[in-house]
Amino acid sequence: MTSDHYSAAELARLCAAKGVKHAVISPGSRSAPLVIAFTRQEGIECLRVIDERSAAFFALGMAQQLHAPVALICTSGSAVLNYGPAIAEAFYQRVPLLVITADRPEEWVDQGEGQAIRQEGALLPHVKKSVQLPRSTGDHLSRWHCGRLINEAIDHTLLPVPGPVQVNVPFAEPLYGQAPSLSGTADAARFIAPVMTESFILPEHARWLIGQFAACRKVMVLIGQGVWSDGLRKQLRQLAALPQVSVHTEATSNLDDPAFITTIDRVIAAVDERNEKDLRPELLITFGGAVVSKRIRTLLRKWKPAQHWHVDAAQRHFDTYQSLTHDIAVNPEVFFAQLTEAVVAASRSEDSFYGEAWRMMDQSTRSRHERILASAPFCDLAVFNTLNDRIPNGTAIHLANSTPARYAQLFDRVRGHQWFGNRGTSGIDGCTSTAVGAAFATQRTTTLITGDTAFCYDSNAFWNGHLSPELKVIVIDNGGGNIFRFIEGPDTDAQLLPWFEAPHGRDIAKLVKSFDLPYHHAHDQASLETGVDWLYGAHDRPAVLHITTDAAISPQVLREYFKQLSVA
Repeated sequence: MTSDHYSAAELARLCAAKGVKHAVISPGSRSAPLVIAFTRQEGIECLRVIDERSAAFFALGMAQQLHAPVALICTSGSAVLNYGPAIAEAFYQRVPLLVITADRPEEWVDQGEGQAIRQEGALLPHVKKSVQLPRSTGDHLSRWHCGRLINEAIDHTLLPVPGPVQVNVPFAEPLYGQAPSLSGTADAARFIAPVMTESFILPEHARWLIGQFAACRKVMVLIGQGVWSDGLRKQLRQLAALPQVSVHTEATSNLDDPAFITTIDRVIAAVDERNEKDLRPELLITFGGAVVSKRIRTLLRKWKPAQHWHVDAAQRHFDTYQSLTHDIAVNPEVFFAQLTEAVVAASRSEDSFYGEAWRMMDQSTRSRHERILASAPFCDLAVFNTLNDRIPNGTAIHLANSTPARYAQLFDRVRGHQWFGNRGTSGIDGCTSTAVGAAFATQRTTTLITGDTAFCYDSNAFWNGHLSPELKVIVIDNGGGNIFRFIEGPDTDAQLLPWFEAPHGRDIAKLVKSFDLPYHHAHDQASLETGVDWLYGAHDRPAVLHITTDAAISPQVLREYFKQLSVA
């Protein structure tokens, strides 16, 4: 049996047929036909999460790890709008979500009917596609239309690039009726199978790109957020061996390698007028999602490379550095597979010093970095140094916004971790819920490193019946939005600072215990080391390590850190 509403029944059936295996459902009445259809649909695991905002980030975390669409289902009205932050993040991070929103009949919109808002297209412009299924499906034409829209919506979550899609489904009462499945009958919506394709660079264009690349004496490859293949890493390593090439990555690039510059902010702290001529690229090649480092964005906008090639299958004209000359609409994996060997063979810049110049900068700042840390007091920087040394190898680490995502860029990453973060929109609102969803989906050790404000903001993440004991939460409590004590501007006016830093006044120990989670507090180096060992011990619930640092000392140390890095 399934729902007697055709659109709900066929939506669930086609989701299962197209490989959607999970649906995250928030309770409500108008969504009853969807609840009936999806909970009765073989092949789909339904998960209940009450808070729609948290539910959407939970689903995002799942889909991010599964690389497959996860369905989100909610009732009508403001419930839909609560999905907004996570949908925007999924849009910019390219995470496939099928957002199914139950609705009232459109005739009741703006007529004083409860939970009836202007819901059709409510999540635009942060969805790849938004469709409205027909309310009435009593004839063959309307059923054909409904089935076609469902097929199109599900396929758009993955093609040509992943992202969120909204399906708005109006239902008239009664809502709770059931009927036999239409599977195998003439009335069932037709399954339309997508055929996967892959673009490549046309030969004449490839030859031109190879010639330009091989002849250029200063080539920087800058990689944004993503998860990439070992084959791509190997190709980039081949290019990095060329004297004229320097490959730059961040934690969330997930392409760490000894041949690359992996601590961008640390290295470019030492860039000045004496050395920037040697470091300024002639050709900049970029791919991937968001780049965390504001410093590299600022520097490249100042340098304005003569050529900037951005490689992206969706050809989205990312002109982040205000120098874009070529928008290359192929998958980065295909781009480097086509070009690497030919570039290596044709390279004519044996006398270039470019790659070596960056490596020398990397080595000199690494030495200063180690010297600074050896004498640093207990502060946020020292905490991250300890975490970088002691988190077990091969952990999936989620970095909350904004301070953790920035500190992680300062340390060499050699322990085989995978790094994630909500850097599509860079908001603090769903970092914990995303990590909760990721841990549930993978059932592997997953670490969230978060600040106290972000942790408190998204504490409803733990109001969830699907918490994995594999989730380890590290809360670095520096008394509020401590980043505003470091960035230029907010810290110059003591009266205005509280409006930016926004101390939350919550007792984190009591908050954690209210969710019945294991809790440990660290306040100095010795208790931190003990706490990390405790955190990665066996627990039957997500465990929380709460680390308190001094709100004034941490930004002072960080300022002095960058000052000392810049001293030759």
